[in-house]
Amino acid sequence: MISNSISKKSYIIAEAGVNHNGDYSTAIKLIKEAAICKADAIKFQIFKADDLSTHKAKMAKYQKENLKKKISQHKMLNSLELNNQDYINLKKYAKKKNIDFIVSVFDENSLNFFEKKLRCKILKIPSGEITNYFLLKKLDLEKYKIILSTGMSNLREIKDALNLISNSNIYDYRNKKISIKNNSKYLRIKKRIYLLHCVSDYPADEKFLNLNCIKTLNNEFGLITGFSDHSSSLFASSISVAIGAKIIEKHFTLNRSMKGPDHSSSLDPSQFNSFVSNIRRTELILGSEIKKIQSCEISNMKSIRKSIVASRDINKFEKITFKKLTAKRPASGISPMKIHKLINKKKNKIIKKNQILK
Repeated sequence: MISNSISKKSYIIAEAGVNHNGDYSTAIKLIKEAAICKADAIKFQIFKADDLSTHKAKMAKYQKENLKKKISQHKMLNSLELNNQDYINLKKYAKKKNIDFIVSVFDENSLNFFEKKLRCKILKIPSGEITNYFLLKKLDLEKYKIILSTGMSNLREIKDALNLISNSNIYDYRNKKISIKNNSKYLRIKKRIYLLHCVSDYPADEKFLNLNCIKTLNNEFGLITGFSDHSSSLFASSISVAIGAKIIEKHFTLNRSMKGPDHSSSLDPSQFNSFVSNIRRTELILGSEIKKIQSCEISNMKSIRKSIVASRDINKFEKITFKKLTAKRPASGISPMKIHKLINKKKNKIIKKNQILK
C-alpha cells in the first residue's frame, strides 16, 4: 500500500481510467500490462453517465479533438461505462497479478457502490470533483485513504475540500497564509489523505506543469504530495520526484492510436516501462538525505586525502612548529586536522623532509 511503499520509493499509479473503452477484456489486459511494467497500482474510473453529466453537456476541447466527432459528453461517457460486477472482477484479477487496485469516483451512487461492495483501501477523488460538496461530504476517512487531485484549483479551494472531507476546520487563513488550526485532527488526516499536484489538460504543455507547486502544497498542507502527470513527457514525473513527489500517476493505454478521449495523452506499455525505469533511476541517483562516506569512496580515501609531513628536516628534540609542517598525500599518517597535537612537541629522532608523521 501507499504508506508502506513511499517510505522507500515513490508510489507509481498506472491510470487506466476509461482507456478500456467500455470493454471488460481490454480492462483485464491493462491490468496485466501495468503489472508487467512494475507499476505499484492500476486505477480505473467508476461513474454512471446519468449521474455525472446532463444530456446536453458538451465535451471538453481535448475530448472533441481525440474523438474527432461531435456527440454530447453524456453519450461519450455512457459508451465508456463498465458494470459494477466488472469492477469487482477487475479487483480480484489485480490481486492475482500482485498490483494494487484503485478507483476514482465521480458521483454519489458510485461512491455508495465503492463503500458497500468494492471496498478498496484507497479512493481517488479526481480534480473535477474538488468542489463537489455532495460527494466530498459523504467520504469516510475511517473506511479508506483518499488521494485528492488538485487540478484546476487554488489553495483556498483545496483547503475547503480538505476541511469538508475531514469534517473539521483544520486549515484556516491567518496572516494571509493557510495554517493548521487543529493539530490533533491534522495528525489524523496526515495518514489518511494525500494530495496530487495536477494540471488538467490532455496533454498538458510543459510550460504549464508548474512542478514547484509540489513544494508549495507540501509546505502549506503538511500532507504527502505527488504528481498526476498529464504531460507527454517521460521525464516530468522524474523531475517531480526529485523535488519531493511521493505519488506518481500517469495515464496508461494498450495503444495510443485507439479511439477514445484519453489514449493519445497516455503511455503505451513500452513507454510506461521506460517511464517507471526513469523514476526508479532518479530515486537511485537521489539516494539518501544522510551525508555519509559512501562505500565506493573508502578505497580512495587513503590515496586522495593527506597526512601531516615535514616541510623540511627537523632535528632530534627540535620543537615542532606550523612552519615546519605541511600536508601531502597519502593519508597513511596523522590527519592535518589533528595538527595541534604536534605543535610545540619534540621528537627523540630526526624527521626528514617529506616524512609522514604517525
